[in-house]
Amino acid sequence: MNLELLEETTPGSGTMYVVRLDGSAVKWFAHKADGEKYYNEIIANPDLLKPQKNILKSQEISLSLEQTNN
Repeated sequence: MNLELLEETTPGSGTMYVVRLDGSAVKWFAHKADGEKYYNEIIANPDLLKPQKNILKSQEISLSLEQTNN
């Protein structure tokens, strides 16, 4: 696992801080302190990067389009 916190300049947004895992962006932050906090949380607990379980799918719950837009 190659985890990095990088400072990047984005058009129109200025400087952003991105946490990258194996070269792919995981999360973007406007403030370096927020990026550092998230980076350190992942270092302490790599399980934070595991995909979250989709409770709707696992419980076979279906919602109408009207319900999902509220």
